[in-house]
Amino acid sequence: MARQSTAWSRMSARQRRVVGVALGLAVCGVVLALAVDPAFGAMVISAASLVAILAVVFTPPA
Repeated sequence: MARQSTAWSRMSARQRRVVGVALGLAVCGVVLALAVDPAFGAMVISAASLVAILAVVFTPPA
């Protein structure tokens, strides 16, 4: 757990915002998967995880 907290603290504020938005999008995907269509919810969750990964890897630190 300590290793994850240090990774979070090394992220820039912009990266943290993007990851926060991606987590919100993932929650929306879970709701869509449960309420509307599991396949559509899974697509939204996949997009959210891609956004989070790409934000951490490719966003330069500010």
